[in-house]
Amino acid sequence: MSRRLLLAMVALVGASLLLADLGAVYFLRSVLIHNLRAQLMVSTRATVGFYLHTGAVPARLPLGESIAIYTENGRRAYAVGTVPQKPPPLGVSQETRSLRYTVPVPGGYFLEQVNLASVTRPVHALEGVLALVTVAAVLLAGLMALAIARGLTAPLSALSAQAARISETGDLEISLPQDHGVLEIRDLAESLRRMLTRLGQTFSALEASEQRERALREMTLHDLRTPLSTVLGTLELLAGGRLQGDEALEAAALAQREAARLAARIRDLDANEGESRANLGQAVRRAARDHVLQAGPEETWVEAPTAEIGQVLDLLVDNAVRHNPAETRIELGWRRDAGTAVAWVKDDGVGMTQEMALHAFDRFYRGDRLGGLGLGLALVRVLVESRGGTVELTTAPGQGTTVTVHWPQAVPPQADSAS
Repeated sequence: MSRRLLLAMVALVGASLLLADLGAVYFLRSVLIHNLRAQLMVSTRATVGFYLHTGAVPARLPLGESIAIYTENGRRAYAVGTVPQKPPPLGVSQETRSLRYTVPVPGGYFLEQVNLASVTRPVHALEGVLALVTVAAVLLAGLMALAIARGLTAPLSALSAQAARISETGDLEISLPQDHGVLEIRDLAESLRRMLTRLGQTFSALEASEQRERALREMTLHDLRTPLSTVLGTLELLAGGRLQGDEALEAAALAQREAARLAARIRDLDANEGESRANLGQAVRRAARDHVLQAGPEETWVEAPTAEIGQVLDLLVDNAVRHNPAETRIELGWRRDAGTAVAWVKDDGVGMTQEMALHAFDRFYRGDRLGGLGLGLALVRVLVESRGGTVELTTAPGQGTTVTVHWPQAVPPQADSAS
């Protein structure tokens, strides 16, 4: 690109100067010949007058001037300098190297001729000067074009190199060059930068959505596996006739409760499909059940569906119940904190060691604890972080465990309707 641009600029400058040179030479030659023609006509009239008056020609003639007298039959009777053998046509005529003026006189014709060297010499000198100027101008234009081309193509080459790196590595965080000089190239780089930013945001949103869907699937399996196993086992005992009387009634009641739990879970998922925000206080109250509740502001809204918030809290409560003695005190609460909605589940149970706390959010990690699949806290982190939130764990052996969740705070529905 730079080579074509350079050649185009040099060709344009050279052609422009060539046309200007040809025009200048043609104009100068025309002016000089016009002046010489006028001078020749004046000189010829004066010479003819002298000849008619005296019968002779002037003894002194300008340098390069020739005179001839012809008879009526065209024979040359008198000549000074190099002149034609036959008289040229009447009036002014121009040859390659001379300008002639032929006038009739008694008994014949009078010719006065002047050499065009007085015209060609300055014209040739001007042509030489213009040629030198043209060559110098073309060289200067070439240097300037080279500098301009480099100034234009260098930032484009840098942008192209960075774009190639992004294409090869897939890393949208690669920064583009900042100093581009030319306004149009700066605008191009800024447009590319905005496009890469939007692509990065889109890919991040897609990745978060995939993580959230995977977590929801695992969470649903986690929630449905235990009650479904209970229902199937109870029905198997009842169908086999191994339970009678009160035992059968108690088993049937257990199966009914677990089935109701399954139905409620499915109903929650269906009712909250497409929901974009939830009241954190209501979700915490439902998850607290018989545990200790520390209530916060009622109008605390979260950028997440109600079912998802409930599942996060249920997982935390289930984790606290599963890994602590039955009499362990469990506390739930919520508050607002610097634009975020905060909920916590705290227990006064056995706590975790530093090693267990380090891997608590890893999938399928159980440490030395019994029960569960090791998915609870891992699912909590995926669900919360996919909504732009964070999860904190505070624990120590014998001092219990506190899991604190921060969600982006949402605008209350009434604020939307008011606006």
